[in-house]
Amino acid sequence: MGTFNTISAILMLTVSLTEIIFIMLDSPEKKLIRDIRANMFLGFLYFITGMSVKVIAFSVFSLFYHYAIFKPEMSWWLWIVGFLCCDFMHYFYHWLGHKTRIFWAPHVTHHSSLYFNMSTGYRNNFFHALYRFLFWAPLCLLGIPPVVVMVIESLTAIQNFIVHTEKIGKLGFLDWIFNTPSNHRVHHGINPEYIDKNMGGVLMIYDHLFRTYAREVDPPKYGITHNINSESPYKIITHEYAHLLQELPKIKGVFNKVRYLLSPPD
Repeated sequence: MGTFNTISAILMLTVSLTEIIFIMLDSPEKKLIRDIRANMFLGFLYFITGMSVKVIAFSVFSLFYHYAIFKPEMSWWLWIVGFLCCDFMHYFYHWLGHKTRIFWAPHVTHHSSLYFNMSTGYRNNFFHALYRFLFWAPLCLLGIPPVVVMVIESLTAIQNFIVHTEKIGKLGFLDWIFNTPSNHRVHHGINPEYIDKNMGGVLMIYDHLFRTYAREVDPPKYGITHNINSESPYKIITHEYAHLLQELPKIKGVFNKVRYLLSPPD
């Protein structure tokens, strides 16, 4: 897995640098250049944290799998079931990141850019990597081998990265089935009709099932509803946490504080 992740990282870096070169040839504004620089730094932090946590993640997955009652033989259908389960967990985790303040706090990092290019794929909060894998652990308890979960999640991460581009237009019927650049542009849009839409990982199946799918019609406007207007990596990572720490003391009672953290963000 270590070699696979290293090769994947090199390929992703190569693709993103190629797009960045084309962006630079268009003489971009200085704000965009600072934004790309911040994204690359955040991506480096996330990669280092993620690689460090993978050993812990695999250990937790193995522990859950040890207690699984049902352990099917490795087969092609097990990979398909594992893929569908992982894709659902991605949708659910992503949904929590949009519908609860406590999970929006780290996820907002990814949405806070006013631009949309492959460097935006690097723009993740490293706090995610410290606990994200725990949501996938129950899949191992259901009998999906840890290696299946880890491989599928690595492949999903690659796919989720390459959809961050405006260089690829709509792809017809593929947009209805897969998480394509068009679908992900919608996801990053703050147009009222685009907010909290297209949260699928690889497939759009769960967005169709839970009615969170939206086609790209009008050009998306990127960012968040309360833009931070900063390219500081520190502020990009912490600004929503700072807001929560400011608001929580104003709320009386533990129950009300928990309800606030689990309520939708503004």
